[in-house]
Formats: sequence, C-alpha cells, structure tokens
Amino acid sequence: MLMGKETGGFKGGFDLLDTYPLKFCNIVEEISSDGTPEIYHFPVPTQKVEHVIVSLCPTEPWALPNWVILKHKTAAFLTVLKEIKNSYFPDARFYIAINEKETRTVADAKNFACNEDWMSVFPIYPKYPHDDPIVLTKVILNLDADFGQDMESLGVLILDAQTVSALYESLILKKNVNSRFIVLSGTGLKENEILNVQLGTTIEKVLRNKVKELVRHRVFINGPLRGQEITDLSQKTDWSINHLVVLEEKDRKVILPMFKSDELLLTTNVLGELRRCVSCNFCDDICPVYLEPALYYHSYTRGEKHKARLYNLEKCIECGLCSFICPSKLELLEIIKECKALDNQK
Repeated sequence: MLMGKETGGFKGGFDLLDTYPLKFCNIVEEISSDGTPEIYHFPVPTQKVEHVIVSLCPTEPWALPNWVILKHKTAAFLTVLKEIKNSYFPDARFYIAINEKETRTVADAKNFACNEDWMSVFPIYPKYPHDDPIVLTKVILNLDADFGQDMESLGVLILDAQTVSALYESLILKKNVNSRFIVLSGTGLKENEILNVQLGTTIEKVLRNKVKELVRHRVFINGPLRGQEITDLSQKTDWSINHLVVLEEKDRKVILPMFKSDELLLTTNVLGELRRCVSCNFCDDICPVYLEPALYYHSYTRGEKHKARLYNLEKCIECGLCSFICPSKLELLEIIKECKALDNQK
C-alpha cells in the first residue's frame, strides 16, 4: 500500500538545478580500462536493516540523471528493487525519495506502490543538499545523525539508483559488475557527457581529449561543493566516484557566484584578496542543519579553534553551502574542517 507523503524538505539549502541547468546528450560513451577492470562488490550489512531509503532525487546539476538508470521505466526498476528486498532485506521497509518535479516518475511509483505494503513514496523538492544521507534520514525517518556516523548503526541503508542496478546484477543475476556511469561536466570541458567507465580506469584517460585546450582548470571528484579537488590524474576510478567536474580557473574572486549561472564559478578562484566577514547572515540562512558558520569563522580568526565545538560543530554535514554563498568568499568549509580536525589530533 502507499504510505507516502509530500514534503517541502528542510530549512536553508539552495536550488542548484534551476540556477545551473546542464544539458547532456542521450549518447553514453564507453571508456575501457587499460588493464583488467575491477569488480564491484557490495558489502551486505551484518547488522539488521530496518529501513532502506532509495534516493531518486539528485540535487546537483552534475549528478547522474534518473533516466540513465530508470530508462523511463519506473515500474521495472521497482520490480528489481522488490527482488532485492525479498532476497536480502525481507524485514526492511523501503522509502523511495523522488524528485517531485519528475511528475511521470512520481505517478508511476505511486501506481506501483498502491499494491505494495513494503514501500512508501516520498516526492521531495530537489533542493541541495536534500539528498544528503543525514538530511534524508531526518526528513523521512525523523532520525538524527552526525556527519560521518555509520547509518547502518541506526538500521538505515541508503541507496541510489545506480547502486540498486549494480546490486541486482551482482547479487541476483550473479554477473560481474565492472563499470559504472560517471557524469563529466564543467566550464573547463568541451561539452558535458555521461560516460560508462570501467572501474580501474585512470581519471587522466577519462578526461583525455575532453578538456578545453589552453585553459587552466581544476578537477573535482564528486563536485566542487562537497567533493574533493585532485591534481593527481593517475588516480583510478572506483565505485565511489559519481561525477567529475572540471572548472576553468579564474584569477579573481567573484561576489555572489550563485548569480553567475553561465560561468559556474562557485569557489574555484585562487587569486584575489579575501574580504572580511560583513555579518550578512547568508551562511546562517542557507545552512540545512541550523548552524551558524560565522561563529566558527570568528572563533578561528581569534585563534580559538577549539571553541568552535561549543556551537554544535559535529552537526555540520560539510555540504559547502556556507562557502558557496559567502559574498566575501571566506573559505568557511575549510575552516570548519580544520576545527573538526582538532578532535582527531587528541
């Protein structure tokens, strides 16, 4: 039966999809590894799984679109999901979080759920970072978790569409899964593409002949907001890499980058002077977990990084929105990470 509910989501956040719309062609390029491709293995949880959240609501424009996996056949995807449930998570309840703007997918999921008592459909607004595991768990299950906490310790398993597909092929069909879809996008590229990359392929090969010539650029694994910048392109792809964002380098700081949708500048600039905090409260308003990032900044600048822990520092999910929104371009996320690292140095 259907037990879904519609939800507007959470406080703060930012609508990246509408601000930075990206277009991809329907042709998926395949890239093979130079060596023997690695095989994907899913570690079946040893603890009992009570809740499985399937996220079909990507909130970043550089994320893999649903149509790549679902192929506009939602019922077939949910049938596959049912087989996985019956075989590996028979006692778990499933929650399908879907972008509410994808009306056809929502309607198909609701029609399927009408005859199933093991799943609920949650149409949600695709505002970043609504698909973050901590935010999803709070919105759907009303459970609180800290950044880095093992969700399985709460009896919660969170899957995306591509992982569901890989589970079906590897666990149910007993096939070797040795490739995954990776989205390639950004202002430093000739065009935005979706690639089917064999695991173990170097990032250098993935980007070969795809970066604009004579352009300084920076490469981010899993996006410039909550991902990681890399300079060693010999790194090999694995299942943790969902997308690569290549951004053209700039030589200046930019005020209010969220309005530069044609450039996708974000926080990619290296040169230019940092400006002082202007107490605008933008970082407070946009924070999805009700924190006040400016407090961490002021503790940091006073040389009192340890005091940042007095302001619920452990609740930060490191989404990067505070750095993104800051008109002074203060690297707030980096400051937060430094303050968090104090606990690891004890």
